Amino acid sequence: MSRKNTLGFWLMTCLAFAVMSPAIYSSSNQASPSHPRIEILDYKIATTLNPEAHELKSAATISFAPLESTDRIELEISENLSVRKVLNAEGIELEFGQSEIGPGFLSVHFSKHLEAGLSAKITVEYQGGFERDRFSRMYTRDENSAYIGMEGIYLMYSAKWFPVSQFLVSRATTTIEVTVPLGMTVIGPGVQLPVITKGVNETFTWTSKIPVLPGSLVAGQYNQKKVQVGDITLQCFAKDSKFEAMEKSAEATAKILEYYKKLYGPSLSGNSFRLVEVDDQLARQPGMLGTIFVTRSELAQPLPPVRDLARRIAYQWWQETVGIRSRDDLWLEDGMAYFSAALFMGDNGGAAAYKEETQNLAVLGLKFENKSPVKLGFGLGYRSEKYESVVAGKGAWILIMLRGMLGEAKFSDLTQQYINNYTGKGGGTTDFQKLAEKIYGKELGWFFAEWVDATGVPSLQADYVIFKTQNGFRVSGTVKQDRDLFRMPIEIGVESGETKEIATVELNGKSSAFDVSSFSMPSKVNLDPNNKLLRDSKELQTAVQLSLGNDLKQKGDFIDAIRAYESALKINPHRSLAHFRMAEVFYEQFNLQSSANSFRDALNGDKDPKWIEVWCYVYLGKIYDILGQRQRATAEYTKALNTKDDTFGAQAEANKWLATPFTRERTTMETEKN
Repeated sequence: MSRKNTLGFWLMTCLAFAVMSPAIYSSSNQASPSHPRIEILDYKIATTLNPEAHELKSAATISFAPLESTDRIELEISENLSVRKVLNAEGIELEFGQSEIGPGFLSVHFSKHLEAGLSAKITVEYQGGFERDRFSRMYTRDENSAYIGMEGIYLMYSAKWFPVSQFLVSRATTTIEVTVPLGMTVIGPGVQLPVITKGVNETFTWTSKIPVLPGSLVAGQYNQKKVQVGDITLQCFAKDSKFEAMEKSAEATAKILEYYKKLYGPSLSGNSFRLVEVDDQLARQPGMLGTIFVTRSELAQPLPPVRDLARRIAYQWWQETVGIRSRDDLWLEDGMAYFSAALFMGDNGGAAAYKEETQNLAVLGLKFENKSPVKLGFGLGYRSEKYESVVAGKGAWILIMLRGMLGEAKFSDLTQQYINNYTGKGGGTTDFQKLAEKIYGKELGWFFAEWVDATGVPSLQADYVIFKTQNGFRVSGTVKQDRDLFRMPIEIGVESGETKEIATVELNGKSSAFDVSSFSMPSKVNLDPNNKLLRDSKELQTAVQLSLGNDLKQKGDFIDAIRAYESALKINPHRSLAHFRMAEVFYEQFNLQSSANSFRDALNGDKDPKWIEVWCYVYLGKIYDILGQRQRATAEYTKALNTKDDTFGAQAEANKWLATPFTRERTTMETEKN
């Protein structure tokens, strides 16, 4: 048996790590083009977690079938883990090499060829650790998917804490045995088996007979409570007895589950689920079969995180029910999740709520749209901000546009046929396109090529003149775009009093002509009046810069946040929200003069949204109090009260400091508003 552990090997490995990016999901982390193809059939993972040492010790028994004759297989495993031994089904040690084809890969060699289609079995024994400070040339840090500690444990599938094949694609049945110290509860995918107690440890076993992306689990000191909402049973797991907030989230969760059941069909988890409080680092993680995540900060909010729950639940539905056959098709899972959540928001809050959510998705999709085509979004870093923007945000808008072209009835038919054809098999872009073309009745290769395979969105403007005709009026004009190869049907809306006329123009080339007739004198001409096209505009670019600034501000990167807000103001100098957000950053930095100036600029802008006015007065009052100018402070608090706007509790806040002068130490960092 060879275990690649010579001094020369480790020196070369260390050198490789030193020059590589530490990102665990780097697009360069790919196996060789000729790696043998296998199908994972089943996992049996036994792991012992040591939270005090932030370590695990595991043995993963993997049943698989080679898809071609081979004498080796290649698996992916976290660089934080060291493989100690690989055994075949008879318990005989096999030759293996860790990182011999690249960091994060395990090669297992067999003494004789494995025949295609015949099942085989290996057991991989390994150990290692995940903690927030444990990273170096030999360790990678990924707080978003793996951590082992006394305050809580989470090991997501995406952390590759066990050997995986065809990352994010290959699904398998799974049994996970997890041993933890007494007092901890382990929650995994599928169904829980009886807990076994041995001394100071307990072993939790979770099993899934449904093929899933296996291996995700969370553990911690949880309090439990069952919540029944209609036919839905939710076992809630919360820390510090946050059951009032959990019950509200459980009610929202049940409503979302019922909606998706009606829209797409029953969940593979049936009517029983678990709602689990998790670390904020897992905000972009969808959960696992039967388990839905809600983060600590979300539970601290006054209202349930409906949008985030809707996205996570929808992702689980699409990933577990249909799945994909290639990472190039990830947008169909993430895009469908965010699009489905928008549909739920519309069903729950009406047309205005749906429109607001699609606008939010447009901002999200444009934030990093130019970084990668949707098809190659995995290379941006799985579950990263850029990935979410391109794969989920723009991916959702691809579906919104396709729905606009086909119409709601035909798009619903497309969705249902896709589900029926590929449930449990894994679908993909090519399959989805063929079905769309069949239902639409026209070729759609151009649509998928420009939206899935390429980057860029069009910027449009309309020039037109109005003519008086014998039967009324005619609007004649052209739609101009900045991309001569872009094509897309676009609607032109003409308003005249209460009458609205809509014509569809096939946008093709730099300029496309249109004519719309109207009985009455037109008062307004709108491009894309029903928001069916993702396109660039000054309004959206302003919103994108605001969103980027907010992200940076939340991370404490104040300098770059100010730059983003300044970019928004270059596009729209009268955007009050940009002035307000910049004023907040100055306030956090204790740059009171600049903060006051920006709050005043916000009051002199478009005052959109309306709550900006009341909160500008509140903040100005606080600034004057800090500076010891009590009379001026009370004048600002009084102005806030006179607005009668109580958004975010503004009236109580103004009354509080009107009665007692506000004080703030220079080191205080406030988070009153988000």
